[in-house]
Amino acid sequence: MHYTAPLSRSQAVQLGEEVGMILAFATNALHHTHGVDIDKLMQAFMSSAALDLTAARYLKVLEEGHRPGEAAGRAGAALIRDWADAVRESRSRQQATTPAAPAGESAQ
Repeated sequence: MHYTAPLSRSQAVQLGEEVGMILAFATNALHHTHGVDIDKLMQAFMSSAALDLTAARYLKVLEEGHRPGEAAGRAGAALIRDWADAVRESRSRQQATTPAAPAGESAQ
């Protein structure tokens, strides 16, 4: 399907279904690979910012002439990379705010 701006009702419905599938596959991949809590991850991925970004990425790849499956794969991979970057950033901030053990003591 070729998307045009503004989207027709049927295009919007189909885009929503396609983005939902991208989110579902990304969530399942992260759950099975890293044991991430599905409910918490879906809550994060269902934010309007995540939905908008995933839809925009998906549409961009489609507009470049790629097939829907490849566009979905690229959008899903970008979503997973965003998640991994956010996890790394969160851990880095947490480590920066965790007080260091006094000299001579080992951290447990």
